[in-house]
Amino acid sequence: MELRFVRTFISCGVPLNLIRQTISELGERLGRDYPFTSTSFKTDGRRIFMELVDASGDPALVDVVRRQDVIRKVIAPSLREGIELTVDDAAARWYPLKGSHAVVFDPERQFGQPILARSGVPTAAITAALIGEGGDEARVARLFEVPLAAVRKAILFERQIAH
Repeated sequence: MELRFVRTFISCGVPLNLIRQTISELGERLGRDYPFTSTSFKTDGRRIFMELVDASGDPALVDVVRRQDVIRKVIAPSLREGIELTVDDAAARWYPLKGSHAVVFDPERQFGQPILARSGVPTAAITAALIGEGGDEARVARLFEVPLAAVRKAILFERQIAH
């Protein structure tokens, strides 16, 4: 899941060296190996910001590397979209399809590879079976005993990551 954050920061224009600095700074500050999975982050395309609660209980946004408070209006939407958190605010699983919980990355299931959330069938297996069955989605659904809609979500996900 840490790589998802890195990829998103890069796609927003954040330089890789700044991402590395931020990981190092946060690793020391938070005492976690994967700091991007433990707090809420935002970016303006040049810097990385961490959402905190200040001493008065008000929300605050801090430039991680510069250790400065910033104004919230310049910041892009949250990078947490689709991520389910644990009670201690660590990332537990990621649902990569916007508006859908059909496909999930869950480190506790299938070694963290993308799977159909209900059945646990890897999305790569669905795609491979689809090729083997000549594109017959209904047959693949019957083979894996999953709904046709789930097969279609797996195919959609695999096509998205291929691009």
